[in-house]
Amino acid sequence: MPFHHIALAVFIQVLWGPVYTLAKPAVENWFSPVILVTCIYLIVSLVLSPLVPRAQTGRKTLFLLALFGCTIQSTMVYYALLLLPASTAVLLMQLQLPVGVIASWCMGRDKPNWKNGIGSLICLAGIVIVIGIPEATADYLGIAAMLICVTSWAIVQAVIPVVAKDQGMTLYAAMARYAAPQMILVALVVEWAALPALAAIPPLGWAAVLGIALFGFALPYSIWYWLLMRHRADELLPFLLLMPVFGVAVAAWQLGEALPPSLLLGGAIILAGIGIVVWRGRRREGMNAPPAE
Repeated sequence: MPFHHIALAVFIQVLWGPVYTLAKPAVENWFSPVILVTCIYLIVSLVLSPLVPRAQTGRKTLFLLALFGCTIQSTMVYYALLLLPASTAVLLMQLQLPVGVIASWCMGRDKPNWKNGIGSLICLAGIVIVIGIPEATADYLGIAAMLICVTSWAIVQAVIPVVAKDQGMTLYAAMARYAAPQMILVALVVEWAALPALAAIPPLGWAAVLGIALFGFALPYSIWYWLLMRHRADELLPFLLLMPVFGVAVAAWQLGEALPPSLLLGGAIILAGIGIVVWRGRRREGMNAPPAE
């Protein structure tokens, strides 16, 4: 992977980690998760669509990619942020790596092996330590929301290189255009009674939504999908390991969240297990690489 591609992959995590963490006050104080995600995809689609050509990927494909990679994934992650400490939610988000490995197995893009199996079991052990014994119903619901989120997103990452005919900003803008009406429909069905409260949200709340949409979605996802069409998923997914480093640090610094030993120990075990999953020996380098452009 060229150095500037590595720099871009790291830059994405520098944005994702803090933005997801700092979004927690937005869902606690101003927006419900559904309305927040609706606003985000409206902003993303309006900002990106004029900048890109018409997508070549089929409509049904874009609809499904948007449903599972945007609508379901984003709604569930903000429900998890609402119900769980931001540091815990960001660490649980790393389950998308072992889930992605399983998705690759199911699609026949990789073969099951002992290394990935052991790494996934270690990840699960770390998750058990992070979660501990849930103390309230909200904990169970937050964990369930994050599991739905990571499963939906990881599967889409495995599928996109196979089915998408676009890349980068063009692909993400097209997905956002389909996700926006999907979210509007969900908001009207689930939270129509809360819509009048939007008029009372202060300018700081709207500024937060704009920042999340631009720096947590439009910019990093455009770069991510550009990279994903040029490199194997197993080359890019390891960079997600950097997300909790930035996210947990910001949660402790800006939100004042405590970092108990169980969280730090579980987080270290999760990262160790994920490192085993994504590590490749020298003899495997260059195998299954995408065709040269």
